[in-house]
Amino acid sequence: MHTPSLPATPGRPVASPRRAIHRSPLYIAPHEGEFLCDVDVLFDEHGHVYYADERPEDRDIDGILWERWGGVPSGPVAMAHHHPARQREVMDAGPKCGICGGEPDRDERGVLWLLHVDADTRATLTFPGDITTATPAVCRTDAFHALQACEVLQEGFIAVRVQEAEVVGVRGTVYSATEPPLLEQVVRLDDDAINRVVARQLMRQLRDAELDETTLATAGRRTRTRSGGATLDVPGPTWG
Repeated sequence: MHTPSLPATPGRPVASPRRAIHRSPLYIAPHEGEFLCDVDVLFDEHGHVYYADERPEDRDIDGILWERWGGVPSGPVAMAHHHPARQREVMDAGPKCGICGGEPDRDERGVLWLLHVDADTRATLTFPGDITTATPAVCRTDAFHALQACEVLQEGFIAVRVQEAEVVGVRGTVYSATEPPLLEQVVRLDDDAINRVVARQLMRQLRDAELDETTLATAGRRTRTRSGGATLDVPGPTWG
């Protein structure tokens, strides 16, 4: 059976296919040798942000300003964080697996996404449903590896399949000429605030995401002990 690929976001060129890269346990994670640069953020006559020493690579194809990072990818990686350039690369390129940089897992249900969740989030969602996330897709092999290595995912995760995942915005710091900057803001591409944000993550909306309870059914299984000594089995692809 031919499995359809996710379509490109309308109006956005798709990056050229790239080979999987295995130089890091998590391709999008920053290394100890990489760091956020201290750059002056200014406003132009239209109220749009720019860098005092701006370079062409500071903006993406939509003209959005991004965090500038320096250093070299060496030393330990910060598994819970994203390097802006590499996160944007895998999110905007098809998408790609966020761990190895290669092709994500696809079947007739769509592309595989592995998301950290908690019990409160689980209680608010139904499937199929839309999910907005900065987490890239994942290949099957690396999904199993991530569940074995990542304590955050072990606390609660969900696997979903998606046929369509549109790039809808960014997460970053929104600046104002009169007020303190606002951190960790999600700004949609059609929001005027997109001209005042310094982005660090690209966001995709997973349209009509379907819960996948089979692909990772044998992953993450462990036992916890109730008070009194009885054991509770904790299944793999669940929230919380």
